[in-house]
Amino acid sequence: MAAGDVTTAHPDRVDCVLDVEYPYFYLSENTSLINPGLSTWTGMVTASKGKLQLQVPWTAEWLRVVTEIHRSEPDDVVEAYDDVIEFGYWSATGLAAVLDWSQTLVSPLDLLPGDHRLRYHVRDSSREGGKVAEALIQLWPSRLGVKEELRITGALGKFWHPGARLKSVWDDLPCPSTPLS
Repeated sequence: MAAGDVTTAHPDRVDCVLDVEYPYFYLSENTSLINPGLSTWTGMVTASKGKLQLQVPWTAEWLRVVTEIHRSEPDDVVEAYDDVIEFGYWSATGLAAVLDWSQTLVSPLDLLPGDHRLRYHVRDSSREGGKVAEALIQLWPSRLGVKEELRITGALGKFWHPGARLKSVWDDLPCPSTPLS
């Protein structure tokens, strides 16, 4: 990717397009630490030493990634995306970066070290005949907290988080008026 392919609307927002030859990219601080608030087991986001691996729709050839760093919790745009998860993100250095699947630097990010929340949104525009999917990463200072599945409606989320699909089916079942014996 050429340097001209990255544009910054303002210092707290970075917009870039990634080649997704493999259906993931990274958010990295290049440390040997593992993010304590996230599973090392595979999901839409997986923690490993010094980085997070973020899955993208496998039908996409390109991914537009917008990263926003906020001073407080951002506006809720969950309904505009297919799949959204939120979790605690601990920044060891405050010097994070977006890396493509080959771990090539795409864009540096300037965070404050410490506890944050990270909301990862994905929209699979590629299923409508295009080849570009969209992702939004929102970060803001906050207590770490647990992972939450805020919206799981797309194929990507249903594949990586099948429990959310089962929970929605369970919630739709009628509740019997009398207890079962």
